Amino acid sequence: MYPSPVMMTLPECEDSRGEEVYERHTEAAICMSAPIATSPPEDPNAIKRDTMFYSDHIVFQIGNRLFKVPRRKFEDSEIFNDMFALPAGNDALAVDGSSDEKPLVLETIEVAEFRALLRVMFRPHHAPTYEESKELTLEEWISVLKLTTMWRFEKLRRVAIDSLTPLLQLEDPVRWISLARKYDVHEWLFPSLHALARRTKAQQLGEVADLGIATVVKMAEVRESYVGNYNNNFQRNTFSRSQHNFEAEIRRLFKEELKVTDQYGYGC
Repeated sequence: MYPSPVMMTLPECEDSRGEEVYERHTEAAICMSAPIATSPPEDPNAIKRDTMFYSDHIVFQIGNRLFKVPRRKFEDSEIFNDMFALPAGNDALAVDGSSDEKPLVLETIEVAEFRALLRVMFRPHHAPTYEESKELTLEEWISVLKLTTMWRFEKLRRVAIDSLTPLLQLEDPVRWISLARKYDVHEWLFPSLHALARRTKAQQLGEVADLGIATVVKMAEVRESYVGNYNNNFQRNTFSRSQHNFEAEIRRLFKEELKVTDQYGYGC
């Protein structure tokens, strides 16, 4: 019986570190004798899923209404992406959202709100149907802003803000201010306050609920800083208020709140 190559090497070695030499040769012999793992060649005719146009669908339930949509779009949301990353367990079919029988139930939102979000999310760019081509109303865009803020859809939130800005400029500024604060749209705060200062109609008692007493008091001071011109009958001309620049007073009285606005570079 012939000794292994490793056993043959050890006695002939005059190195005082015999054990180290033995271990080194042993490792080499193991490496030489171990089979090299190779992956089988890929079959060019094998059926494969397309990386762009093959996606899973997910079923949502809002109230008594079911929605089945491609899941990939919801992966843009930080909230849903974390949810999808959770382990599915042994029974993948039992995961919420996998079927009509096991939908992912979304609480505290309305069917119309979710549908408005889906209309923006899946809006076709080519050959839309009549329903798909209809523009969203102000209320629908506010719903989109609400859900994209809540679920952290950053890109769609940006779309909602850009679409709402020209619409809200035509609305009463009180609501504009309220929405800016509610959904942390910092770029809206200064222009909405400025619009309220320029409004010819006086502040109303009912606006306290929407603005808060502090804002109403500050805005009263801002508005009183305007000294209008008088006509020949000693009546103040109100039309020029809409052209007056209240920026200095607004920035003085709302300095703390506008710090965030200035931090992100949003001006008048």
